[in-house]
Amino acid sequence: MPPKRKSEVLEPVDLTVDTPEAESEDDYAPAVVKPAAKKARKSDVAEGSSSGAKKGKTADEPKKKWFEIKLEGEEEGDLKIYDDCNDIRRKIKALQKQPDFKVTHWLQAIGNINNNSYQRFMKASGPTGGASNGTYYAAYVYFEKVRIAEGKKKTPKRIRNEQEYLSGMPTEERRGMWVRG
Repeated sequence: MPPKRKSEVLEPVDLTVDTPEAESEDDYAPAVVKPAAKKARKSDVAEGSSSGAKKGKTADEPKKKWFEIKLEGEEEGDLKIYDDCNDIRRKIKALQKQPDFKVTHWLQAIGNINNNSYQRFMKASGPTGGASNGTYYAAYVYFEKVRIAEGKKKTPKRIRNEQEYLSGMPTEERRGMWVRG
């Protein structure tokens, strides 16, 4: 009957023990090569921390949830928008790649957005394509709150847009419009 395991086939040979078979230097003694030991992974988690908190952060600091943050002008629907539609679509696509992300749950959470409206916004193209869509405003508010909750800095493009569009980005689609100069 053939052996079922590798360990039954390959028996380790101890080369440090003098055996009568390997007395001369010309004899070849088969040796089993052991795989290299794996290195332990290094973690950013502080020692003794079971909460997963990163080094340098205190466990006493409560982390705010995105929905607890209130933005100036949000209640009136008068929040100034500084990301264009392409940026928002890019952020949504990145969000969709996260495990266990469900678009319908997210649309419900950001303001009960209709799936048809969301689909039209995602199919639009260009920096102002879909700017009048409700998904654009609701998604911008969500991503701004998440940015603040995570303590992330504004991007250089965002800072440039704040300087260029003092009253926020236009919320109407500019495709098909005549511009007089």
